[in-house]
Amino acid sequence: MAKKIEHVPTGKYMTLDEVAAFIADARAAGAKGTNIPHARLSFGGKLLRLDIAVDATSGPVGSE
Repeated sequence: MAKKIEHVPTGKYMTLDEVAAFIADARAAGAKGTNIPHARLSFGGKLLRLDIAVDATSGPVGSE
Protein backbone atom coordinates (compact mmCIF):
# COMPACT_ATOMS: atom_id res chain seq x y z
CA MET A 1 0.00 0.00 0.00
CA ALA A 2 1.33 3.42 -0.95
CA LYS A 3 1.56 6.34 1.45
CA LYS A 4 1.28 9.87 0.02
CA ILE A 5 3.70 12.48 1.38
CA GLU A 6 2.51 16.00 0.53
CA HIS A 7 3.89 19.45 1.28
CA VAL A 8 2.25 22.80 0.63
CA PRO A 9 3.91 26.17 1.23
CA THR A 10 3.33 28.18 4.39
CA GLY A 11 3.24 31.31 2.21
CA LYS A 12 2.20 31.78 -1.39
CA TYR A 13 5.04 29.69 -2.89
CA MET A 14 7.40 26.98 -1.61
CA THR A 15 10.83 28.03 -0.41
CA LEU A 16 14.05 26.04 -0.70
CA ASP A 17 13.79 25.18 3.01
CA GLU A 18 10.30 23.78 2.43
CA VAL A 19 11.57 21.67 -0.49
CA ALA A 20 14.35 20.34 1.76
CA ALA A 21 11.78 19.47 4.46
CA PHE A 22 9.69 17.64 1.84
CA ILE A 23 12.73 15.60 0.78
CA ALA A 24 13.63 14.78 4.39
CA ASP A 25 10.05 13.65 5.13
CA ALA A 26 9.88 11.58 1.94
CA ARG A 27 13.23 9.88 2.71
CA ALA A 28 12.15 9.18 6.29
CA ALA A 29 8.95 7.56 4.95
CA GLY A 30 10.99 5.24 2.72
CA ALA A 31 11.27 7.10 -0.59
CA LYS A 32 14.27 6.19 -2.69
CA GLY A 33 16.21 8.38 -5.09
CA THR A 34 14.47 6.72 -8.02
CA ASN A 35 10.95 7.70 -6.86
CA ILE A 36 9.42 10.48 -8.95
CA PRO A 37 7.68 13.37 -7.12
CA HIS A 38 4.72 15.26 -8.55
CA ALA A 39 4.51 19.04 -8.41
CA ARG A 40 1.88 21.69 -8.90
CA LEU A 41 3.24 24.94 -10.31
CA SER A 42 1.89 28.46 -10.56
CA PHE A 43 1.32 29.97 -14.00
CA GLY A 44 4.71 31.65 -13.56
CA GLY A 45 6.45 28.34 -12.72
CA LYS A 46 6.75 28.68 -8.92
CA LEU A 47 6.13 25.64 -6.69
CA LEU A 48 2.68 25.45 -5.12
CA ARG A 49 2.74 21.81 -3.90
CA LEU A 50 4.93 18.69 -3.93
CA ASP A 51 3.80 15.12 -3.31
CA ILE A 52 5.18 11.62 -3.71
CA ALA A 53 3.75 8.13 -3.29
CA VAL A 54 5.94 5.88 -1.12
CA ASP A 55 5.53 2.12 -0.76
CA ALA A 56 4.52 1.86 2.91
CA THR A 57 5.60 -1.80 3.16
CA SER A 58 9.30 -1.12 2.49
CA GLY A 59 10.09 0.92 5.63
CA PRO A 60 12.62 3.76 5.94
CA VAL A 61 15.76 3.80 3.81
CA GLY A 62 18.62 2.04 5.55
CA SER A 63 16.40 -0.29 7.56
CA GLU A 64 17.08 -3.32 5.32
